[in-house]
Amino acid sequence: MIQNLKKILAPIDFSEYSFEAMRGAWELARDVGAELHLLHVVVPHHSYIPMFGAEQPAEAARETAMAEQAEEEMTRIKKDQMGNSGKVIILALVGNPIAKVAEYAAQNDIDLILLATHGRSGLEHILIGSVAEKLARVAPCSVMIMRRKRAAAS
Repeated sequence: MIQNLKKILAPIDFSEYSFEAMRGAWELARDVGAELHLLHVVVPHHSYIPMFGAEQPAEAARETAMAEQAEEEMTRIKKDQMGNSGKVIILALVGNPIAKVAEYAAQNDIDLILLATHGRSGLEHILIGSVAEKLARVAPCSVMIMRRKRAAAS
């Protein structure tokens, strides 16, 4: 299976967890000669708070600006950490992260989505759930979840 990977998707939320997964995805992509797709999804405020009237255009402008900033940051990361490789594709979208990642994977024939778990447990996990778990259920391809390395006990 690993030898057949042509396109790997690493969703980025700019947390250290997602950067660790991105570095792992980049290493794997180089090893197998695959493209690496970096995708950031801006979550609209109306996902949490209903928007009315005049707030909508301002929110749309804010979301567009946030997506542009994310693409600029991913361009910098691509240049600094990946030698500005032509095998790295970057994009920022606005919407529900799980839906947008799954849609992007389907539309771009992604073979593997590699992402990090934030390691939620207990009540927080029950209430919020795991983006990685939810994505694994709806993704059109295999999903690999990287667990954060734990510090060794002294």
